[in-house]
Amino acid sequence: MSPVAAILNTDQAALDAVMFRRLLAESGAASAEISIDRCAGLASAPMAGSKTMACCASDGRVSVVFDGRLDDRGLLAASLGHARLPGQAGRMSDAELIVSAYDRWAEDCVSHLLGDFAFCLWDGRTRRLFCARDHFGVKPMYYAHVGHTLIVSSSLRWLRRYPGVSCRLRKESIGDFLLFGVCQQSHTAFADISRVPPGHRLCYALASGRCELTRYWTLEPREPFRHRDPGAYVEEFWRLLCQAVADRVGAGPVGVLMSGGLDSSSVTAAAIDATGPSARHRLHAYTIVSGQMSDVEGRLASVFAAEHDIQISQIPIQHYQPFDRWESDDRPPEPTLEALSTVMLDVLDLASRHGNVVLTGDGGDLLLLPTSLLDQIGHLALTSLAGDLIRSLRLRLRPPLGLASRIRQRRTSEDVPGWLADDLLDHFDPHARWREVRDGRSRCRGARSAAFDQITDPWWTSMFEGLDPGATARPVEVRYPFFDVRLATFALRLPSFPWCLDKHVLREATRGKLPNAIRTRPKTPLAADPVSRAAQWSSQRAVELFERTPEMAGFVDARKFGSIVRGDSLLSNESLSAWAAISLAMWLHQGQRSQVKGKG
Repeated sequence: MSPVAAILNTDQAALDAVMFRRLLAESGAASAEISIDRCAGLASAPMAGSKTMACCASDGRVSVVFDGRLDDRGLLAASLGHARLPGQAGRMSDAELIVSAYDRWAEDCVSHLLGDFAFCLWDGRTRRLFCARDHFGVKPMYYAHVGHTLIVSSSLRWLRRYPGVSCRLRKESIGDFLLFGVCQQSHTAFADISRVPPGHRLCYALASGRCELTRYWTLEPREPFRHRDPGAYVEEFWRLLCQAVADRVGAGPVGVLMSGGLDSSSVTAAAIDATGPSARHRLHAYTIVSGQMSDVEGRLASVFAAEHDIQISQIPIQHYQPFDRWESDDRPPEPTLEALSTVMLDVLDLASRHGNVVLTGDGGDLLLLPTSLLDQIGHLALTSLAGDLIRSLRLRLRPPLGLASRIRQRRTSEDVPGWLADDLLDHFDPHARWREVRDGRSRCRGARSAAFDQITDPWWTSMFEGLDPGATARPVEVRYPFFDVRLATFALRLPSFPWCLDKHVLREATRGKLPNAIRTRPKTPLAADPVSRAAQWSSQRAVELFERTPEMAGFVDARKFGSIVRGDSLLSNESLSAWAAISLAMWLHQGQRSQVKGKG
């Protein structure tokens, strides 16, 4: 929970250390650790209220600043030869392990790491800056070039403060946001700032003057597991989930975002196992409730927490309206469809009174998403597929055939709104972009293609970044056990039938660990569905907002929007782009109000 930054003058001019320290002070960091080697500088700025271990390290030749946490430290230390020295590996910080790994494997060191991390490393011997972001992109990393200076940071807010980094929006990124509801992975919404995508490293060598962005990891489809003993699937899945949770629990107090659904309750059960007798003191659950009689989520979460003597806090969502507090510092750093983002900010504020870590069950649904019968043909031997189908039917699980989805795919046209502004269309071809993204999603991903497409969707990158402490300004780190590389790799090799049907493997793994009311509960929509809270919006109100926000003219033709978009369909699945336009306008409009208030 220590946002990191690196500055490199590529013309080898001496770094302005005073300016560097001032920027860190203005970012609100409680304190900052800075390392400067003439033209290069590294900084780690722990947030006020955080209790993290040392996140800087140096051996006199190589320096590193580190944000995040490493998993399987024992295996990494053994690979580095530290296990021969009693106790040494346990005393080493994650940053020190990174330095040791770099000394051993150079830039390939990142291939030997597990965890959620972003780090910047300066090699004073080769005069080279080396930065990397974790496999799924849980920890953010951004970079910008200003003249002869390269700036890298895990905090978008901090990087935007650097002199010369403009507030101009990138037309192509805004086009992506209006089409898909998210900026795609290589770019941010800002013209001067790019992001290091998940599973990538960024290197700049002064000798060559080249900046290289390369992928070091990708989630590849592999053949499904085949075990004679059905219990082997269940045991291994639960073992890996417990390991992922235990690695993320750490040694201090832990919060759990517990909805009363299967995924978050499973993570809570694993956290109870990991913390043992201290669970009643260390764990605290947080549940967002709707306040409606039909809200089963809060009731089940409360019952489960009471069974284990765990404190639980409930946050009523009916107290919030879309875009609350966006005129303040609580406005998201980039445009987002998450109009109720302040709900999570208040949850994190509440959680910060207990500790600095919160676990979530996000990702469980998609990791165990089954692929239809038709879509598995050609990826599995017919005998294996027939056996899987028979086992599913014996368990009274009905596999999806895939006929309806194929018919829908044939009927689906390019979902390009007709109200995009001419100025945007001069820079951005929405039809070509739509086809490019569609073709990328439809490429062959094996027998579990549906889960692969969903778990690697850029939306996750956006969510991780939006809830990172560098974006929320709250000293609480959200951790995602279902995005553990070891667990995800195993789960994506499970046969769709029967193990992913209705999340059969997770329901079996939690037998005796969760109340049956939770374990056997069917998947249902959230009673506190954020979209339903936005029904107050009409197309006319949207047009009025566009007209009050001058920048929107470059992206949306307000007249065409008013004639095309009907109020009664504004929030349907077919009008994601309309809601994206409203969200963008609110983000811009409230940002303008914030600037005016600041000047006042």
